[in-house]
This record gives sequence, C-alpha cells and structure tokens, in this order.
Amino acid sequence: MGFVKRQKVLNPERNMEQKQKLVVLVSLLIYNLPAMVLGTSSEPPKHFVLVHGSCHGAWSWYKLVPLLKSEGHNVTGIDLAGSGVDPQQVNTLRSISDYIKPLRDFMESLPDQQKVVLVGHSLGGLAISQAMERFPEKISVAVFLTALMPGPTLNISTLSQRAFKEQDSQMDSLYTYDNGPNNAPTTFIFGPLYLSSQVYQLSPRESTIAGLGIG
Repeated sequence: MGFVKRQKVLNPERNMEQKQKLVVLVSLLIYNLPAMVLGTSSEPPKHFVLVHGSCHGAWSWYKLVPLLKSEGHNVTGIDLAGSGVDPQQVNTLRSISDYIKPLRDFMESLPDQQKVVLVGHSLGGLAISQAMERFPEKISVAVFLTALMPGPTLNISTLSQRAFKEQDSQMDSLYTYDNGPNNAPTTFIFGPLYLSSQVYQLSPRESTIAGLGIG
C-alpha cells in the first residue's frame, strides 16, 4: 500500500549516471550508519527500529540488520500493515493511519525510559514522521533514508494526486480504486517488470528474487 514519488528523466545516460551515484550513496549510508548515529564505540548499544518503503517489508533490511547486530545493537524490523509477513489484507485498510498502525503499536509497547533510533526508507519516512510526533520522548534520533519527509506542501494527499497522474508510467504495477475509477487509486503493488527494470536493475539477484517473491 502507498504511493511513490517518481521523477521523469529524459536523458537515459544521465539517468543511469544518477542511479549509479544513488546506489553508491545508499551503500555508503548503510555501511556508515552505525558510525553516523552512534558516535564513539564506548557508547552503549542502541535499539534500531527499521521501517521499510512502499510495497516492501522488514525483509528488505536483510543486509543492514546483521551489520548492526554484529556491533552489539538491538534491531527491530517493522512490517507495516499488509506488508511483508503482516497478516492483514490490504483491502481491509481504510487509511494511511491503518497502514502505519504496526509502528505505533510497537512504539507504545516500549518502556517509557527507552529511546530508539528510527530509520525510514521511502514511504517509511511518512511512518516515522508520525511516530516522531506521537512519541518524541521515545526517540533519540530519526534517519530519513531517501525517504518522504512530510511538510506543509508535501503530504499523503499530494502524493496520491501525483501517483494518479503518473500511473501510466508504472508499467505493470497494479492499482485498486476503492473510491471509484475517477478518484485516485487507494492501493497499488509494484509489478514484476517494473521492479526488475526500475527498482532492482542495479541490485544483486537475491534482492530481485526477494522483492518479486515477498513484497
């Protein structure tokens, strides 16, 4: 469930160059995230809470989780509603608030004195933003990893309208229209062709297989 902000690039060579730079940047962020957030090695272990992006699940952090755990940190991967192994059916969700509820439930379950490091990717930025508003006393820092950071002019309504206008460019991605065909789509799932050519084209084969098989 959710909507993804996309940018059209007319120059294919420039597009590939930008994608390669993005891959390098994300790789550097992943491998340096502990140092960026944790400071010196003498500090006590942290509790990282990882929130996935659109049409993915907690599994998508499979390379980062062992790196953090190898440094002695606690790591929790959240499956948002209807995502990953979460048992809820997407068609039962009625709002973005329903979608984010698993993160809210987890934050509510934390002891009052415990602080976590929130990390959100893509649409996960919207989820951790809500958590920051509702549970500021339980968060030591929040990391937006190429993620949506809501503001006065950038919210879920704006993204919904943008996704509705750009859906033809989403190739074989599937949309549902619970509010009627003349309104913005309420849910979508990335299609195999779109994932292979636009999302995982620079990723290892195991990431592509996981994305196609799990979602």
